[in-house]
Amino acid sequence: MKRRDFIKSVGMAGTCSLMGMVALQRSDGSRAEASAINESKRPGQQTIALNGPFDLAFDHSGGLLVTDSPGYRIVRLEATDQPAVSFGKPGSIVGRLNFPRGIAVGPDGLIFVVDSNNCRVQVFDANGSVKRVIGSIGSIGGTFATPQGICVDGNGKIFVADTRNHRIQIFVHYDLVAVIGDLGDGEDQFRLPTACAVRPDGEILVLDSKHGMIKVFGEDLKFKFSFGGVGNNPGMLNMPQGMALCSDGAVWIADTGNHRVQKFGSDGKLLSVVGKNGSGVGEFNNPTGIACREENIYVADNGNRRIQVRTRNGFEVLAIQKHNFEGPWGKKSRVRLTDNLRGDMLHES
Repeated sequence: MKRRDFIKSVGMAGTCSLMGMVALQRSDGSRAEASAINESKRPGQQTIALNGPFDLAFDHSGGLLVTDSPGYRIVRLEATDQPAVSFGKPGSIVGRLNFPRGIAVGPDGLIFVVDSNNCRVQVFDANGSVKRVIGSIGSIGGTFATPQGICVDGNGKIFVADTRNHRIQIFVHYDLVAVIGDLGDGEDQFRLPTACAVRPDGEILVLDSKHGMIKVFGEDLKFKFSFGGVGNNPGMLNMPQGMALCSDGAVWIADTGNHRVQKFGSDGKLLSVVGKNGSGVGEFNNPTGIACREENIYVADNGNRRIQVRTRNGFEVLAIQKHNFEGPWGKKSRVRLTDNLRGDMLHES
């Protein structure tokens, strides 16, 4: 059996999966929940503003979760008059974050955050309390090297783009069960995978950033086909960072280096190219994360420090009014989300 096939079948990697788990204990030995929510502040001490939104996901109540990587926190936005709130502080202890990137919400409502520079995944409940920590720095199974992307399927299976280990790791009940890929240029190899997604039929999509490709694997973890390629022509990609699957089967890609987003069919056929480089409405500067909700496409416009929404009528920029932030997630916040700067759809073919 080849080494790659051996790894795919878990082998010794599976035996190492528990090495990266962190059990949260009280001083008396009982289990505890470690809260990552910001400590209360006096009025005026802190405001929420996006420093560099990286990835997006919707929670079960419809709130938009944003990994604000340079802010070392998660921001929750609502397009209503409900408060926008955040949790997270810089650091390496449990519950703190160091450049969080990918984010996903499981079927039970738990929030999975790729704590990238701490080389781990932290799992939070809806109140911002840590439930579990997966992984640590390393290259053996169950450890990570600057991971970036994550997705969780309808059964709670966790897929992590272990970016600098050039592989996808798959966990069931937080135990490692399989690994896809390693470093190389073969069909089932990667160079800096940045995102992953799973279709309802079990197909696994991997965004292989340096190859500028989306590689599709079957539920059996065997390579099926790929699409894309490095370049700036329509249908080609330049160091893409984010990917989202919509309910209609379409695949949206944050084509980061080309400052645009692209839509592909389930078969890999290009359907549209949206946006161009700039700071105007409908323009992007290094977009990184992307999410679908109903007919709307939400884009983390990283370089412009904002979230843009592509609607049926054009683009909207979600702007956060800066008011005093006084306390923890969902309490005493004075920050609200507004929709403004509406613009026409730009550069769609």
